[in-house]
Formats: sequence, structure tokens, C-alpha cells
Amino acid sequence: MTTAAETVDEWITAGVFEASADGLTPSEEFRSTVSERRSAIADGREDALADLPDALEPGDVDAELLATYATLRERNPDVSSTQALVTSVLLDSSAAGRPPASGAPEGFVPVHGEDAIRLVDLCSRCVVYVWREDCPPCDAIRSNLSGRFGEDPPDDVLALAVYGPDCASRLRDRYDVVGGPTTLFTLDGSVDARFVGVADEETVEREVRTLRERSSRPS
Repeated sequence: MTTAAETVDEWITAGVFEASADGLTPSEEFRSTVSERRSAIADGREDALADLPDALEPGDVDAELLATYATLRERNPDVSSTQALVTSVLLDSSAAGRPPASGAPEGFVPVHGEDAIRLVDLCSRCVVYVWREDCPPCDAIRSNLSGRFGEDPPDDVLALAVYGPDCASRLRDRYDVVGGPTTLFTLDGSVDARFVGVADEETVEREVRTLRERSSRPS
């Protein structure tokens, strides 16, 4: 499976990102292409919406996200639909700055809470790990999650890491998360199972298998 660093390198090669004083930013040419595609979508042009996954049905999500996803897939067809979808949501994010990442297990994508909620709604199978600082149980389960997702992450389950205080009220209202560490296993936008506290690596593996067995929608 392609690592996050390799995916970023591929986006740079494809002209999606360019280096700036602030780090990597979307290139002007990429932004222009997305804008043109967004206009084409608004005009109802069917060719502007080629190769969309089931999760991105027109009318269910905004035109900016549709345009970003379609442009990314056009630029690099070899990148998986999930990787393109994650990048689209992060590029379309309204949250300021990079999400806290120090507590993220290996193989997990650090995201702001609002973006995690959007991705859970859009992706068939997700594991969402909610962490906090100065938390020995978080350190313990982070090691177990890294053991399962770090070296050989499943290519059909999206792993997200969220710093709980970043979006505490939304996480509580949407998923009944009241603290960390909490690990959610979501299926088609709903919580299928959860662990509050530490779960061992074998238990995590069992829940991942359950997600695959119970999935009613292809990745």
C-alpha cells in the first residue's frame, strides 16, 4: 500500500502541490483547474464528473469537493479513490492549520474533528482514534493500533486520528465520544463498534475483520 509520504510525492509530481514559505500549498494551476471543473459541474456537464466513487453522488456533496476529487483523479489515476477522497476533504477543509499529530498511531491520517466526520460519512469503513495529551492509556492503545496499521495497513479501511479537544462537542453529539482514548469502528457512516480505553492488537484486528464481513457497500 502507498504510504502517506509517497502519496504526497505523487501529488507534487502531478502538479497538485508546490513548495512555498508555508510548506506545501496547492499550485495555482491546480486551483485554476478545480475552478474550471466546478463551473463545468454547475453547468451540468457530465464529463466533469467522471470516475466518481459511490460516496460522491452529485447533489449529496458540494461542487467544490466534487471538482477537487475529479481533478485529483485526473492528475494521478494510480492513486486510490480513498487517497484522493482524503486529499479532497483536507484541501476543502475549513479548519485552520494542521491538525495535532503527536498522538497519531502509525498508519493513521491526522485530521481535524470536522474533517473526520466528513470522511466517516463518505467512506465505507473507518477506524477513528480519538486521543488527548498526557494520557498513559492513549500511549498504550496507540502502540497497539500502530502494530496493526503501521507496517501493513488494510487498503479497504481508512484510519483517522483526531485530537479530541479539537472538536469535543461535535464528537460528543455525533458519536457519543466523551473522552480519550476512544476508538470507533464505523460502517457506512455509523458507529458499528467502539472501545473506550485500551484494546489489544488482537481485538483491533477482530473488529477490522468484522467491518469487512458486515460491509454492505464496496470501498
